Amino acid sequence: IAKENPNGTVGNAIRDAFMATDNEFLRLVETSREENPLIAAAGSCGLVGVIWEGKVYVANAGDSRAVLGRLVRNNQIVAQQLSEDHNPNNASVREALISSHSDDPNIVVQKNGVWRVKGIIQ
Repeated sequence: IAKENPNGTVGNAIRDAFMATDNEFLRLVETSREENPLIAAAGSCGLVGVIWEGKVYVANAGDSRAVLGRLVRNNQIVAQQLSEDHNPNNASVREALISSHSDDPNIVVQKNGVWRVKGIIQ
């Protein structure tokens, strides 16, 4: 949505839904972490697609990808990627994590050729 219509009705609705979900999860972590410390190490994924007025809008958070299957000549189905992976293997995501957590030299760690947040979640 950020590339196509980030501040339109659909973009705002999707962004608001993601932010509300994130805020509720952060509240849950804050209230539960003493009895369940591993909750702070949990990862999550979210993916939403909306068709509005003939356009497809997608948004994702975490390690998820939106793909559209299209029927082409010879009755073959071709996959078209609609979103970018949102994980530290993506250089721009990795740089954003490092920038927003500049006080943490281990915010992203490469393990077995795969970048992970805090060495745990992708």
